[in-house]
Amino acid sequence: MLNLLKVDIKRQFKDKLFLVCAIIGGALAIFSPVLYKLLFSGLGVDEFLDSFVSAKAQFFTAFSPANNFGLIAPILVSIILCKDFSYGTIRNKITSGKSRVSIFLSMFLSSTLVMSVLMVAHALITLFVSLIFFDYQSEPFKASDIGYFMLSLLFELLVYVFISALISFFCVAMKNAGVSVVMYVAVNFLFSIIGSITMIAGMAVEPDSTAYKVLEFLNNSNLFTSTMIGTGTSYELSQVFAVLVPTVLGSALFIFLGIWAFSKKDLK
Repeated sequence: MLNLLKVDIKRQFKDKLFLVCAIIGGALAIFSPVLYKLLFSGLGVDEFLDSFVSAKAQFFTAFSPANNFGLIAPILVSIILCKDFSYGTIRNKITSGKSRVSIFLSMFLSSTLVMSVLMVAHALITLFVSLIFFDYQSEPFKASDIGYFMLSLLFELLVYVFISALISFFCVAMKNAGVSVVMYVAVNFLFSIIGSITMIAGMAVEPDSTAYKVLEFLNNSNLFTSTMIGTGTSYELSQVFAVLVPTVLGSALFIFLGIWAFSKKDLK
């Protein structure tokens, strides 16, 4: 299993699509904060910009799976994963004695590592460029902000563990990379639409009502549209559950489904 994982990680990092993905991520990381600065400066609202945009917000927004690099990276990683089926690599692994369970887990773990590296690098570049133009946050930086930052980063990585489990499942369950990509984009758009609906519904109910609390939890737990991570200074218990429940249970579900689908897949 360990040797198989090392080979998969090495193969994915060496793939030309990884380089393409890294270049896109770096370009978008520089483009986004510069665009904010140019746009607001051109409109002559620099004071508004300073109170509305922060390097902290730019950093955590960079992880959003619903837009920019957060949408592009999983698509390109999906294509890299599916190459194993296109080139007969999976069949060779099975012939050499590797179990289907170990092959799928290696696929999932290697894609998780690759995607985490891409997203963290993209977000860090975004942060460094943003700090040239904006303050880290509007309030003075405190020691507790370090703990909040690290916990928020962990939450963001858990989201991409879930996404990696999802695309790994699509890769082994679908016929080719094209169908896998379409399925992922469809799921992403579906939950983006659901998030928009629940967000609007939350504005229409009383803030102290049970319906509002339910809608708030649904908004926070929607991994594709939630803006809760990294936007405050601390987390309530309900917010922690809103991150852990969908990421942990969702990841476990798609890992199980992926192993099951792969065990049934005809590789002839």
